[in-house]
Amino acid sequence: MLDLRSLRLAPGDQKRERVSVTARPFTLGGVVYQAAPIEADVAVTRLRNGLVFDLAFETTVHGPCHRCLEDATIRRRVKAQEYQADAPQPGLEDEETSEYVKDGILDTGLWASDALLLLMPHSVLCRRDCVGLCATCGHNLNEGPCDCPPPEPDARWAALKGLFPAEES
Repeated sequence: MLDLRSLRLAPGDQKRERVSVTARPFTLGGVVYQAAPIEADVAVTRLRNGLVFDLAFETTVHGPCHRCLEDATIRRRVKAQEYQADAPQPGLEDEETSEYVKDGILDTGLWASDALLLLMPHSVLCRRDCVGLCATCGHNLNEGPCDCPPPEPDARWAALKGLFPAEES
């Protein structure tokens, strides 16, 4: 949290501060992830008609791999910017106000959480070549193959089998 009410900035002035932020846990693909504690750089710049907020930090996110459920760690570098008008024009309140400013307080924790979530990949993996779990027995295939027989071919694709004749040896 950063109290903006105590800042006395003239147009063109900037206040920089390093703040400790705790990003809220978030859900991605039905799974909860948590970021390590964050030391963020926040800059507040006074414009003639409002404030510009800049946020920058690096953090590590921990949670389960989407394929094998083992622990996955992802490093992310975040840079975000927000604008808050002094007197938003009627009808433009959504574009000219930041949802992270309430009663003169900048909620850096919520802002960091949202900015981090936007940079997360669609699938969080423990490693690029993660094979995942066997669909039959649940064995972690990264540890080696299981004893399950190979799955039966999908009958819906049988009509395509005749398109490519088998190569002769």
